[in-house]
Amino acid sequence: MTGKPKKVVAWILLLLFTAVPVIAANDEDKIGQAATAQILGAAPLLDTKSVQQYLNLVGSSVATMSSPGYRWRFAAIKSDAVNAFAAPGGYVLISVGLLKILENEDELAFVMAHEAAHVYRKHHYNVVKRQQLVDQAAKSLQSMDKDNDLSVLSNLSGQMYARGLDKGAEYEADRLGVQAMTQAGYDPAAALSVLEKLMELQGSDPRAELLFSTHPSPASRIDQLITAGIEKLPRPKQRAAQVEQRFRIFRANF
Repeated sequence: MTGKPKKVVAWILLLLFTAVPVIAANDEDKIGQAATAQILGAAPLLDTKSVQQYLNLVGSSVATMSSPGYRWRFAAIKSDAVNAFAAPGGYVLISVGLLKILENEDELAFVMAHEAAHVYRKHHYNVVKRQQLVDQAAKSLQSMDKDNDLSVLSNLSGQMYARGLDKGAEYEADRLGVQAMTQAGYDPAAALSVLEKLMELQGSDPRAELLFSTHPSPASRIDQLITAGIEKLPRPKQRAAQVEQRFRIFRANF
């Protein structure tokens, strides 16, 4: 992110369809923009409009089930790493590496719903508050221009992703994500299939190193979902043909 604040902000405004100022009035939005800029400084957005539109379609369908109050913005980033990131304020970024291992829209819906749960449960934002980073940033803002403001906030918020959240937050995001995707009409069993795919990468694929360093093991996440009763949730009888078709078109674009 160093030396690139203007360019990164331009990416956010252009490709995530935002209309918010660079430094928003709300602390949650402010931290979210900075965290998003931090990620985009390392991995730019995928410059394929149809992919980004599709992600926003699916993401919004599951996110609004539990939290309609956010202005959700979902996007793919150019990275072979297998990971996804949620930032306060309604930003969700998913790597192309993760998208490539997903086999259907139901699996994508789980990934989206899991990340959205982090946002509306304010998992990352509460970490920032506990560390008093908001107060530290606010003091810096009094004597700095907007470009430097963004740089300060970006450096502070970047600490969230280096450490990861505690296990309880990840398990909660799984449970709430499964509930949201089920309410939106997706198959909750897809959550288990995504985690099983991640199990196959564990310990052998460097693309998933960051994911495994900041998340509980996929096996423990599966156990938690089974204990929570995922197998008792209603499953759709069949997947609509148009849903399968639009996912195939989506996958053909990256």
